[in-house]
Amino acid sequence: MLARFSVAGLHLSDRLMLPPLFCRDHFESHKYFGVDPQQITFFQQGFLPCITPQGKIILETASKVAKAPDGNGGLYRALQTSGTLDKMQALGLEALDVYCVDNILARVADPEYLGCCYSRGGQLGAKVVAKAFPTERVGVFAQDSRGRLQVLEYSELDPAIASAIDPETGNLYYNWSNICMHYFSIPWLVSAAEQLSAAAKYHIANKQIHAKAGTKVPGIKLEMFIFDPFHTAEKTILFEVHRQDQFAPVKNAPGSPTDSPDTARAALLAQGARWITAAGGILAQGVHGVEVSPLVSYAGEGLEGVVQGKVVGQEGQAVTVL
Repeated sequence: MLARFSVAGLHLSDRLMLPPLFCRDHFESHKYFGVDPQQITFFQQGFLPCITPQGKIILETASKVAKAPDGNGGLYRALQTSGTLDKMQALGLEALDVYCVDNILARVADPEYLGCCYSRGGQLGAKVVAKAFPTERVGVFAQDSRGRLQVLEYSELDPAIASAIDPETGNLYYNWSNICMHYFSIPWLVSAAEQLSAAAKYHIANKQIHAKAGTKVPGIKLEMFIFDPFHTAEKTILFEVHRQDQFAPVKNAPGSPTDSPDTARAALLAQGARWITAAGGILAQGVHGVEVSPLVSYAGEGLEGVVQGKVVGQEGQAVTVL
């Protein structure tokens, strides 16, 4: 989970919530990917004990409780307990651009999106895409009796309700997918963290848990979801984006037909190819994908002077890099 913070002016800084195995040495060995190290803060994701279906604690060893990461909703607690939230307030930060690292097309610090949320006084913002099909495994936004928006997780939504069609529009009643790209105003974030600290909400995930003697046993992982406190926001902005431009998640193993490293890579390369042709470039014979460096173009802009009227790639080479 990454959080990027917009401040008055144009300065951006990054806060990265990472599991312990993801060492900052990785960033150091890659020279922080060109980012000033002073702009980056690491903080630790939390863990929760795993339990049996009967509610007993599972032991990983004779003296160690089996634990699992507390879900993306652990962001609130981690920001609070690490002191990062206090530091953000002290710096005068106004809002967060939050995104999950498993979406290869995540458009970081999108000026149109952030500008829309900020200018409209949104406490909370979310990018959404239309569901690809009724049973797609994504949470969807819904309005409660007070008119506030919240997210219904796919695993907790009746399949019949998830597939219901609105006769007036011909679309699904629950059509707007949550793709975990959010805008948090700092005042709302502080309030949400305080409320969750007083009364956290836990979701159940039935998994095989690593136990003693290297075995696996049926058990339950407890998770918090990032959207749990969304219903507390009085003003939420939903910002529709095109799936092919901004959503290619990695949820499944390599070789899987959907949401795998293979499909995400294909989506990124297809996007680059679209950008090149839209800018007047000509793809060499057999070139189907282009990886456009973010140092060359953020969202396809400014490529005319680089590729217009030119052949990009080499004949017979399916993928090229710009």
